[in-house]
Amino acid sequence: MFTNVTNQVTLIGCLGGDPKSFGEESQGARFDLATNESFMKDGERKERVDWHTVVCWNGLAKTSCQHLAKGDRVAIAGSLRSRMWEDDDGKSRRGVEVHASSVEFLNVKSPREAKGKGRDK
Repeated sequence: MFTNVTNQVTLIGCLGGDPKSFGEESQGARFDLATNESFMKDGERKERVDWHTVVCWNGLAKTSCQHLAKGDRVAIAGSLRSRMWEDDDGKSRRGVEVHASSVEFLNVKSPREAKGKGRDK
């Protein structure tokens, strides 16, 4: 039997779009992260892409919205949370999100980008 079971996930991938803030005073941010896996099947190299919804809170949300953009490569550490909601047609939906406790920026930026002058947002 397991004791002290923890809920932790670590992902490395690329943002599918710019982070979007939400909530009162924009205390949260959400973005999609693409991860990929290469494998051999029937002697042929294949690749599978999975999409993950990442949610950040407070200072991490603000930093993510200020410094991340579509295509950026990041390492995310956090926990998995399931969520239920109603879509526009009134149907119940369920999904799993990664609630990030840390986001590490993996892109190597040019000196111009590091000063905030090289990004169009």
